[in-house]
Amino acid sequence: MSYTASKVKGTGRHSWSVVFRHPVKKELSGKAGLRVRRGLGTTDEREAQRLVDQMNEILSDKTFWDLSARPIAAVRFDKKIVTAFYDCLEPKNRDYFNLREDLLPLPGAEQGYAKVLLVGSTGAGKTTLLRQIIGTDPKKDRFPSTSPNKTTVSDIEIICSRGEFEAAVTFFERREVRLHVEDCVMAAVLAKINGLDNEIVCMRLLEHSEQRFRFFYVLGDPNTDLDEEDEEDEDVSIDDQEITVEERQKYLTVIKGFLAQVTALTSVSEKVKGNLIRELNINPASLNSEDNTAFEEILEEELRQKREFHTLVDDMMNEMAKRFKLLKEGELQPETEQWPSVWRFRTEDRTAFLKIMRRLSSNYAPQFGKLLTPLVQGIRVKGPFIPSWSDIVPNLVLIDGQGIGHTVSSAVSLPAQTSRKFEACDAVLLVDSAKQPMQTASLSVLKELAASGHISKLSICFTHLDELKGDNLPNRKSRINHITASLNQVVSHIRETLGHEAAINLDLMLPARSFFLANLDRTMHERNKHTSKELKKLIETLETSIFEEKMPAAIPFYNEADLGFAVQNATKKFHDIWKGRFGKTSISNEQPQHWARLKALSKRLALSYNNGEYDTLRPVSELKDCLMYHIRIYLSQPVRWIPANVTDSDKKDAIDRIAREVHSKLFDFTTERIWFDQLAPWNHAFNLSGGGSGKKRINSMERIYEQGAPIPGEATTTQTQEYLLSTRRLVKDAILSKGGRIV
Repeated sequence: MSYTASKVKGTGRHSWSVVFRHPVKKELSGKAGLRVRRGLGTTDEREAQRLVDQMNEILSDKTFWDLSARPIAAVRFDKKIVTAFYDCLEPKNRDYFNLREDLLPLPGAEQGYAKVLLVGSTGAGKTTLLRQIIGTDPKKDRFPSTSPNKTTVSDIEIICSRGEFEAAVTFFERREVRLHVEDCVMAAVLAKINGLDNEIVCMRLLEHSEQRFRFFYVLGDPNTDLDEEDEEDEDVSIDDQEITVEERQKYLTVIKGFLAQVTALTSVSEKVKGNLIRELNINPASLNSEDNTAFEEILEEELRQKREFHTLVDDMMNEMAKRFKLLKEGELQPETEQWPSVWRFRTEDRTAFLKIMRRLSSNYAPQFGKLLTPLVQGIRVKGPFIPSWSDIVPNLVLIDGQGIGHTVSSAVSLPAQTSRKFEACDAVLLVDSAKQPMQTASLSVLKELAASGHISKLSICFTHLDELKGDNLPNRKSRINHITASLNQVVSHIRETLGHEAAINLDLMLPARSFFLANLDRTMHERNKHTSKELKKLIETLETSIFEEKMPAAIPFYNEADLGFAVQNATKKFHDIWKGRFGKTSISNEQPQHWARLKALSKRLALSYNNGEYDTLRPVSELKDCLMYHIRIYLSQPVRWIPANVTDSDKKDAIDRIAREVHSKLFDFTTERIWFDQLAPWNHAFNLSGGGSGKKRINSMERIYEQGAPIPGEATTTQTQEYLLSTRRLVKDAILSKGGRIV
């Protein structure tokens, strides 16, 4: 498809504008070629034509269609034209943290506060532990919410402080929510086409496959029976405004209308399907797996272009937007008239405060239809949150987030939004289940902390100690010894993979910072004296964990040439992981990924949302981790030290200091190379459809990774040289800025 620009004048306007279809960006409908109109700031027709000619030069040359070409374009073309073309390629994800920070700043070390990041596997008990620390009752308060499944999908930041209760809540951008609604609508239509029953169709429509966006919390759940009581449900409360029978019926009527639209879309899809069969001259029943995949992609792409599809998406978005009107308390700051960006509230009434916070964070079924939980990106609250066993407000900022999930992959990387917080926090509290301690996800946390130089911030809570049973585990002491043995194995693994230095003092540090907890879901009393004692010791440890970087007592000297091998090995590992996922020969244990998962990942990277991640597929974080681990091994092997007789502990402190600097720089480095500099190729990969599109997408993604992270040494090209030099420069700058030397 060819793209051209033209000059236009609006009605009643004297100055000229340029209008063009963008070759990389899509319309919200999914249609290729986002329409762009920009003022040229001139009334001179010849000047306007000169600028339009420059835009046409960009549009005719695909080498300019990538964000990385902006500096070259800036030299050749007028600033107005460069801005018009490249601005929409710049990822403009909202800075949710700073939105909350403007309204309710987090206190830090200057105010005597320690910032604590809670991390752990889904279901390990992070939020239950958080309830104990802040003193919220599991039955009456139910804040934050807990569940055996994914519950905490938003960032939750709690400031323990005397005074009134305050809140600053940020909402996902309407654009990002809409993209997830589109996925749900498509999943429901495909379920209907494939003959699945209406209950499954409804579930697909109201719950995203990633389980982060459960829209039935907002719209209502047809499967909730208000007359059916669960006698085992300890989270039942009568102080919340549950939905009435009339309200429930109203929500059901709306959902039935949505399902009727799904059925209508199914009829449309049958016509589209018939047209495709005739155009392509195929028999769907005789298609092999690859051809059937291609046919499904074509069908999906065609359906996304239909007016009926986007009408249903619009209707669901508009219905959810109505729920913001239920926030009668506090102050909404709108992104648009109907969709707010942030909400602020303050009160001295604890009961009223927690009641309204539940509307923004709860998973309480009797309120489905009135909850805003899936639309909330982050919650920051401040107030006198006091543990039930104490009358002293701890000087803590507690940060909880989405669980890191369960996975058997050895290549698992933490979500970017989690590991980015290591630098800003004083303590990282890993919450792990005593029933199955130190599984892959927890091991990943420890490995990243050790590699990045943040391991000194670590404390570990082992929950569910009461559920750890066995003939060889007759008492509390034997259970703790069993867990400690697993912990020692992890320390040995870190020593073997990252080097002796990375594990120095871990054996001594971890026992003092390990806490063993039982029956956390109950109110603490005398019969739970061990856990009460452990919780008190935990809070004391966290309050005194304010991190201060030490000046190095030793100077490491490095040979810059050796760094090339670290970069080469790290990049090879990254590519090998993805070879396994692409179904190619690999020494990794990665399983081939379904085409739909690869397409979903390319969509997030192409449209710049969800941190460029899909479920456990995190290429930016994975390249960062591969580089960090191998660079850490390099940092652990300096050619010499000054003084020569430096202690192992001082060596570790000096290397950790450099590693923390490398870790902070690698985020932006890998984000630019794998994502921001590759937006045009990611758009291309996402837009592929038709016969063989699955293989073509894999080939396109491989090229992206080869361009963003070419393996040094395999071929001497400008790209590999630039990649190696950039990586070496990053590490060299970190070494020099943190007291090291380069030979």
